[in-house]
Amino acid sequence: MKRGLVVLSVVGLALASVATASVQQGDTELDFLGGYLTQNGVDDVEDIDALFLTAGLSYFFTDNIQAGVVGMGAWTEYAGQDTDVYGIGVRGKYHFMPTNQWVPYVGGQFLWAKGETDNDDGDGTLWGPLAGLRYELNENNDFFVEYQYHMWEGDIGDMYDDGHGIFVGIIHQFK
Repeated sequence: MKRGLVVLSVVGLALASVATASVQQGDTELDFLGGYLTQNGVDDVEDIDALFLTAGLSYFFTDNIQAGVVGMGAWTEYAGQDTDVYGIGVRGKYHFMPTNQWVPYVGGQFLWAKGETDNDDGDGTLWGPLAGLRYELNENNDFFVEYQYHMWEGDIGDMYDDGHGIFVGIIHQFK
């Protein structure tokens, strides 16, 4: 009984809120996100799984609305060749309950992307919605989990149709 009470107390302290607001107007953030994604191939093109990383710099225009720039990279082996995809673009998010320690959000992104294999290159756009949940670790750092749905257009869209990814990341805020 005593051990159960001690464990419950420790869990309660770990989940207790330590700050008044996770996100606020005027905050600038640097975020890093990574994980694996699955992309569906077009017609007879095989599906791929890839390592996916992004880094972004953004600004809160209000307590809820955030916009910024993002760069991405994805690396995989496709049809027996090393395949690299790089991109740069913009991203926007709307945060619900910005004063809580747990802050859910939705948004979208639009990136110009370039794909390179050993024998071929192509470019186009990567765009789609995203949704996530961030957890305030301390006054300047948050942990987050994010789902992204990817849609590909242009030359790069001849290989990839759409795809899904669930990622984890860390955010550093400059207040």
